[in-house]
Amino acid sequence: MDQRPTPLRPRGRRLATFVALLAAVMLLAVPAAADEPPTLKYFGTDACPFCREMQPFLDDLEEEYPGLVVARYDVSGQEHAAIWEREMEARGEPAQGVPTAILDDQVWVGFNEAIGQEIEAAVAETEGVDEPADAVADVPDASPGPPLTAIVLGVVVVLAVAAAMFAPRRTGPRGDS
Repeated sequence: MDQRPTPLRPRGRRLATFVALLAAVMLLAVPAAADEPPTLKYFGTDACPFCREMQPFLDDLEEEYPGLVVARYDVSGQEHAAIWEREMEARGEPAQGVPTAILDDQVWVGFNEAIGQEIEAAVAETEGVDEPADAVADVPDASPGPPLTAIVLGVVVVLAVAAAMFAPRRTGPRGDS
């Protein structure tokens, strides 16, 4: 019995091409992570006195380091509390106290002069903080994903290609004379 692999039929080749095209479009729609400016994530509430004390410190950091984005999350709302919990869980820590500041893998809970000095030292050592940031602070989610227009364009292209690939093929007139 011959066990040679059978070549893909035309429909199988079209399906493989379609899958490859879909993967390429989705990769193009995802923004590169290297383009993101350095971000200090702050989690707090307006009711917390230490959080209110930390606010002017964060304002000063933003002014002193124009390339730094300070993403501020009020964890009294469920959406931001969920982001806080995910961020802390990713670092193997519980989300227990505010204010919480996160820069890369470093976490600070609470605020006093010593914590402020630690945060500023870490920010000063972070690459890119001296360059002006193009991003906007106070974003609801620090990782919003691909823009909607990129997703819609990708879907339209994939659907158009799929329609062209899977459309029935017409053959010329038969010469039955």
